[in-house]
Amino acid sequence: MKFALFYQSVISDWNHGNAHFLRGFMRALQQRGHEATCYEQEDNWSLRHLLAEEPDAIEKFRSRFPDLRFERYRLGPDLGDWLIEKLRAADVALIHEWNEPEVARLVAEVARQLGVHTLFHDTHYRVALDDGYRESLDLPRFDRILAYSRSLAERYRALGFRNVQVLHEAADVTVFGPRDVPKRDDVVFVGNCGDEDRIDDVERFIFESRRALPELRYAMYGVRYPERVLRAMGNGLNVEFRGRLANVDVPEVYSAAKVVLHVPRRQYVELLPGTPTIRMFEALASRACLVSSPWPDTDQLFTAGQDYALARDPDEMARTISRLVGDENAREELSRHGRETILARHTCGHRADELLGMLR
Repeated sequence: MKFALFYQSVISDWNHGNAHFLRGFMRALQQRGHEATCYEQEDNWSLRHLLAEEPDAIEKFRSRFPDLRFERYRLGPDLGDWLIEKLRAADVALIHEWNEPEVARLVAEVARQLGVHTLFHDTHYRVALDDGYRESLDLPRFDRILAYSRSLAERYRALGFRNVQVLHEAADVTVFGPRDVPKRDDVVFVGNCGDEDRIDDVERFIFESRRALPELRYAMYGVRYPERVLRAMGNGLNVEFRGRLANVDVPEVYSAAKVVLHVPRRQYVELLPGTPTIRMFEALASRACLVSSPWPDTDQLFTAGQDYALARDPDEMARTISRLVGDENAREELSRHGRETILARHTCGHRADELLGMLR
């Protein structure tokens, strides 16, 4: 089959955590003999920020992912004709939720005219919770909605949608795997900030554990942290903030840390249970020793205590980190089991097979 994929960006992962799964999903479809092309808006938000930091980012992407084919387009009056040309040869058009609503509407309209099967792929909470935004997408035009957890699918069904199926995120194991590097850090956290919803939990689970473990080396990566949080890292906490981390470099950073932390956003704990962030898949695929703050694994993706360590409060987080940093055998057992679970159930290849089964 021929897939036309509409992502915010396949090139950029600047504050775009979905880039990992979307790239891997595209590659997995190609490995199964299908054609896939990503179409992304030329001046999309993520790529615009990345190019401001790395003017050669597009060339770097081509070098790192030479097999991932993409084309860029501009919004404007000619977009409809351009879409007709691109979709005429496609069998399936998949549009990720992080696109301009006018693009989603137009893709669905053109695809319907041409007889192309349409998929709306949702890996966020915005569409299900924001009535105005959801209506602007004109979702009834799509043949199928792919939701990345059962709880998100249930929200769609409660809104009256019946064409909803679950497609969890997963790890691209062609990129994410263990690296043979020395341990340079005791504790690492990789995650962007953005909205204020994450700051309280970062301060509770990361900064409080740091205060209890001043002898350990802590490092954090990410973008969009407010100045007050950056000041807190340097003023007494001695957390080394290293800024943006390219997604392809994450496996090495995880492999070089004794313990990796996972602190999900509150929406994924309270509003969408069963929805871990992509960071869990990344860490476990990299064979990291992962410690996570609580999140309800209603979809039974992993096993707490075997794939990762669960810390229910900041005190337990500090105790767990201290124990694991000092116990190489315990770290090895957790990281081995977590990697095995990814390989058995949660690779992009598994998700590509699931989608192909749906389409058949």
